[in-house]
Amino acid sequence: MKMENQIKTIVFALLMAFGLILESCNKNNDPGLANVKMEMKATTALSSINPGGRTTATDLVFTEVKVGVTEIELETLEENQAEDSGEIDDEDGDGEDDNEDVEFEGQFTVDLLTGISTPDFGVANIAPGVYEEIEMDLEPIMAGGLTMFVAFDYTPAGATSPVRYEYSNDYELEFELESDAGIEISDATANQLLVVFDLDALLAGVDLDAATADSDGVVRINDSSNATIAAQIANNLDSVMEGGEDDDGDGEFDD
Repeated sequence: MKMENQIKTIVFALLMAFGLILESCNKNNDPGLANVKMEMKATTALSSINPGGRTTATDLVFTEVKVGVTEIELETLEENQAEDSGEIDDEDGDGEDDNEDVEFEGQFTVDLLTGISTPDFGVANIAPGVYEEIEMDLEPIMAGGLTMFVAFDYTPAGATSPVRYEYSNDYELEFELESDAGIEISDATANQLLVVFDLDALLAGVDLDAATADSDGVVRINDSSNATIAAQIANNLDSVMEGGEDDDGDGEFDD
């Protein structure tokens, strides 16, 4: 099955929200603007995450999950309405939309098992208000020209020991994370946005037992190896993000 090089995933509010962690107040170096930090991490309820070499008793253990992020932008309801209508807010007369300010732009390799981004996302200063959408672009900026790399250990049917599986793609992915209620960004607090990558959703309905290993014993799943299974995983990419609110800042959603 041939995959297009560009996939646009529209994630509706029923499948996706984005979470806001309200941390202790700190001094804002840019008066009138709000400080926003971004964190991305992986989660799973059916398998195990093993970034530190721990032994586990599950059949599916994720050992490496990385994505390449190039752009993250927050948008208000008014900005989305203007974008949908084709109108732009050009107060300075330069022909550009003044609302289209990218909050995080660069080449970020994000380790979703540890939540660490290289380089660090840093802090964005944006106008306080209610934001209803996060737009996120993933591109093939990682080593080997990859956008996404997922490695895990799995014991297929008939095997007696775990086998290493590696899924990768080089797609250009655009995610739109929407929230009906919106998230209020305040200049009185340090606002942290948490985006969660659901590993269970990534492999939902995928028959891992049908994959074949290379000569070195590693099962590689991509557009040229086990391509049918790679296509099944690609079809799940529109539902891999989920979120919620984490008031106590422990990295877990409260609800």
